[in-house]
Amino acid sequence: GHSMSSALVAPSGAGGLFQGARDHSYQESFPGMSYQALYSQLHPYVAQVLDHFLENVFEESTHALTIYVMQYQWSGARIADSFGNEWLLRGRILEAVAYWIRAKARKLDSAVLGNQSSEPRLREFAQISKQQLEGACYQTSPNEVLGEFIFSLAVTLLGREAACLGSLLGALLLTSTHREDTMSMIEFPACLLATMVQKLEEVVAMAGKVVVETYVMNELMSRDDSQSMMMGLSQHYTVDASSGTVDVHSTSRDEAYMRSRFRVNLIDSYGSLIKLLEHLEYLRHHFTDLSLAVDFEGMRLCRTGALCLVQLSCSADQTLVYVLDVHLLGKKAFSMKTRNGTCLKGLLEDPNLKKVWFDPRNDVDALYYQFAISPRGVFDLQLAEVADRRNRGFNVNFVQGLHKLLCQCPQLTEEQKTFAGRINDMGKNLFEPNNGGSYEVFQQRPLHPIILVYAAHDARYLLTLHEQFYNALASTPWMVRVQAASDWRSRWWMHRTYVVPTSDAPDI
Repeated sequence: GHSMSSALVAPSGAGGLFQGARDHSYQESFPGMSYQALYSQLHPYVAQVLDHFLENVFEESTHALTIYVMQYQWSGARIADSFGNEWLLRGRILEAVAYWIRAKARKLDSAVLGNQSSEPRLREFAQISKQQLEGACYQTSPNEVLGEFIFSLAVTLLGREAACLGSLLGALLLTSTHREDTMSMIEFPACLLATMVQKLEEVVAMAGKVVVETYVMNELMSRDDSQSMMMGLSQHYTVDASSGTVDVHSTSRDEAYMRSRFRVNLIDSYGSLIKLLEHLEYLRHHFTDLSLAVDFEGMRLCRTGALCLVQLSCSADQTLVYVLDVHLLGKKAFSMKTRNGTCLKGLLEDPNLKKVWFDPRNDVDALYYQFAISPRGVFDLQLAEVADRRNRGFNVNFVQGLHKLLCQCPQLTEEQKTFAGRINDMGKNLFEPNNGGSYEVFQQRPLHPIILVYAAHDARYLLTLHEQFYNALASTPWMVRVQAASDWRSRWWMHRTYVVPTSDAPDI
């Protein structure tokens, strides 16, 4: 990724993008240029973008991308307005390419659902490919057959204009996936498509990174605007509690991403959802004591208030928070299944999988009435905190909020506690009407960076709090009482009419 970026933004004399393709003066103005003339001027540059960035060139793709660039608008401006500035032209072409690839990724993502138009073709492709692979060892390389299968699948679903992406996907999957895994994915096409979507999302994020670097280095875009663009093209983020900054990463394999103590993975495609469910399925089978921290955000969340986001964190890796965009994914966010039948609905309803929650009452009300989900195996941290105070001899009349518990948590550093207060205030200023905000911010896309971090932060330390209260209560009678009261709260949806939760501490 780093070498690819440096090549694309290299100075014109260093052999970077467009080197040797400047057969005309960039100072010339083209206000009256004909369609064909503009096409002829752009075509070689688009071809070089494909050659440098995707490492392949197909005329069908070059033609389609050239037309796309010609029609693309940058805040009302068109590509012909960029010919006087070489760096602006470079950035705008690659920006259009990034959004073109994202559009193709979304089209491929729709096929993950197994819609009627794609499913028969996928089954046919799988059968043909299996037959070819059986004889591959006698005729040609198995990898060659697999690569051709992936290429053909991409072109069939996305059109001949996506030949460049089919070639790229074939190469990426064969270098990053074991042959046995690829064969297994062919037998379950949704899994293969999910992997293809994931790879394209990474390509889009890398393209966005290069675009932003080009714009910022040449003072064509502010850093705030560049951050907004990158967040709209990426799924991986890290949060630095000490500085309060958010960094955007192209892939989950980025070294800085893997080192971070607060990572966020936005799940906003069916492909990334399938990959997440497969990962949770793996953890479920390899960690017998696995726990999930769960939290939800929405518009006045309850049976009638729209549920927009789900945040998940696993005890196997507490530094990573998944944020599922239910507003985009819809009911499939809970019902989509892996080849082995794992789905989020099933995980939430599994009584043998502990779900660590902070006051689930409104959340379970929304889950039941909007998605027919009745969670089980719930452990309520708010009730555990009440029990902890009573166990220490305090008279407790009211429950406490999550922010207060975090500020009192001995496992958190002072910097983490300060950040907890800051992000809590910043988030509420955006969605609390009393603070001048609006709950509609949860439905705005791309998701506001503060809302993304606010949501992820709500789930980041739930397992830390669980460890604190579990250690304090495990050897006392309070633990059984907390679990019983948590079970009762997890059935809050059973009230015939919606009951607004109060801050009164219950009699556990």
